[in-house]
Amino acid sequence: MFTEPQRFAQHASKTVPPADVQKVTGTSAPAGNAAADADRAPTSALFLTGLFLAVGGFLWAAFDTPPNQQQAQALIAKDAVTEEVSAPESLGFLPALLGDAPILERLTGSPETDLNLVADDWLRRGDTVETLLTRLGVEDPVFLDWARQSGEVREAFASNRSTRATVSYLPDLGVQALTLRWPDTKNKGHFLRLTIKAARETGDANPDIAPVNRFVATTESVPYTPNTRLASGVIESSLFATTDAANIPDSIAMGMAEIFSNDIDFNRDLRKGDTFAVVYEILEADNEALETGRILAASFTNKGTRLNAIWFEQNGRGDYYDLSGVSTRRFYLASPMEFSRVTSSFSKRRFHPVLKVNRPHLGVDYGAPTGTPVRTVGDGRVVFAGRRGGYGNVIEIRHDSQSTTVYAHLSRIFVKRGQRVERGERIGAVGSTGVSTGPHLHFEHRVNGVHKDPAQMAKRSRATEVDRQHMAAFKAIADTATTQLAAARQVHLASAE
Repeated sequence: MFTEPQRFAQHASKTVPPADVQKVTGTSAPAGNAAADADRAPTSALFLTGLFLAVGGFLWAAFDTPPNQQQAQALIAKDAVTEEVSAPESLGFLPALLGDAPILERLTGSPETDLNLVADDWLRRGDTVETLLTRLGVEDPVFLDWARQSGEVREAFASNRSTRATVSYLPDLGVQALTLRWPDTKNKGHFLRLTIKAARETGDANPDIAPVNRFVATTESVPYTPNTRLASGVIESSLFATTDAANIPDSIAMGMAEIFSNDIDFNRDLRKGDTFAVVYEILEADNEALETGRILAASFTNKGTRLNAIWFEQNGRGDYYDLSGVSTRRFYLASPMEFSRVTSSFSKRRFHPVLKVNRPHLGVDYGAPTGTPVRTVGDGRVVFAGRRGGYGNVIEIRHDSQSTTVYAHLSRIFVKRGQRVERGERIGAVGSTGVSTGPHLHFEHRVNGVHKDPAQMAKRSRATEVDRQHMAAFKAIADTATTQLAAARQVHLASAE
């Protein structure tokens, strides 16, 4: 049943005896009369002398003879029996030597020894229980039949989130346990853990019937264990190329681009030699990283200027602040998409690709595939959500008594008129409805009905600050974060050297 043993961590419950363990047993002679004993005295004395010499020679051979010679020697004495048991330091050569011999007999010589095999892997798109077990080298038709009918298993495999699977397996008995872990989308800060265990049942009525496996499944929501990681890098070509090389998650790279987006245009402003350092959370499930948490602190040096961002919560809401306590974010996000490509900027005069005339382009176009999420750049209320002429599907949001933003050519709309939205909330998806040459988002910012350059509006929008009563707590967190960022930069330098 076991097809790929090298993929597993093997845990044998039987201990192999150490090399050169010797066991000596002797016999004793019955007592006789005194005369006979006297006649035998010289002989006994000679025998005892010889015995002492033999034992002394044995001890010298055991402790002073080279190991390869010790294994070749045998001690044979009258009325004594010696056994030698030797075990190699490594069993790795045995499968090749023994060929198709049963696994348990190869490793221990005893088919009764339980050999527990464990393997784990990430679920892949389209995976089923059968494809997972096949990839891990496990065969168990009984377990597969049960799993195909389990609603808990179907739910776990249907999850489109990161899912980690761990299988425990016995060659003669099949799957003993399967554990699946994936993020709990309904309970923030938790993951779901599905545990399936085999319960062996014996036929009491007929002891000749071999034990069979029955399976019990339980699902529970478990809190993550957060762990802090430090990382840094030097820009060679792009932010994502550098973070990939440093094994930094994409979500952290996008988070840094978002945090510093009001001060750095990551499409145009990056220079070779720019550096960054970041402190971020990893959310662990049963001591294994399952999700990436938030960025706790970050610094970015662009064109010789270092920018800092520290995560701090006040009044029930968190944000990123520089070392002086001023928010790194503005009231408006720099872009209505997390990471996008500007295909047409704000301009008073532009040749329209559809109408074939020169006319003002009073917004910014972002190229992206159909379905790419679109977010609101600031807090506000939806004043329009529907279809409007050449704009196609469009959303308009009022942020205050003067400012509104417009999101056009959408393929889908996720909000309704009158709905309250928060900065960064997803409101729709990129499309090509209305007068459009292809999938993109057309974005406008208006003040009292007059079109303004969205990029400039984001940079000039007011910033928040840490409240005076929370400044002491912020300073303490900022000092710790500054030390961690310095350590992150040193980690990079050490690895580079």
